[in-house]
Amino acid sequence: MRAKQWTIAAALLAAGLVLSGEASLGEEGEGIADDSVRVEDTPGTQAKTLVFTDEAKAHLDIQTEPVREIEASRDGTAVGPRLAIPHSAVIYDAGGDTWVYVSPALDTFIRKHVVIDFMNADHIFLSSGVTANDTVVTVGVPELQGAEFGVGEGE
Repeated sequence: MRAKQWTIAAALLAAGLVLSGEASLGEEGEGIADDSVRVEDTPGTQAKTLVFTDEAKAHLDIQTEPVREIEASRDGTAVGPRLAIPHSAVIYDAGGDTWVYVSPALDTFIRKHVVIDFMNADHIFLSSGVTANDTVVTVGVPELQGAEFGVGEGE
């Protein structure tokens, strides 16, 4: 339970930084330019597809890793293989729903809804939303969220 509280606190802090303009999106002359990211509709979902230029992706230092299927234990009891991602990959929306950004191509990112089964200090174990070997963003998640929802525009 404590890990979940820390994860929520970290997500809220990250969202607060993006909204306050402290993240690297909105500072004039320092953030990404309007033409550095293309925001497109994603068929079958309300989430947007984000396509970054190589320069913008490097500037934001976006990092990814594959979803892994690992042997898990819950409350000290082995529960078998489960899909695992780092805590840093998960974001929460205002309604408490959980999301990750997956990268189906080198500079392309799509927000996907995920369902958390349980978590420990090292991983979040998912029951749905992604599959093994999907690539999730682990660094730069708040910046992607800001780009998708227009945070920092016009500042």
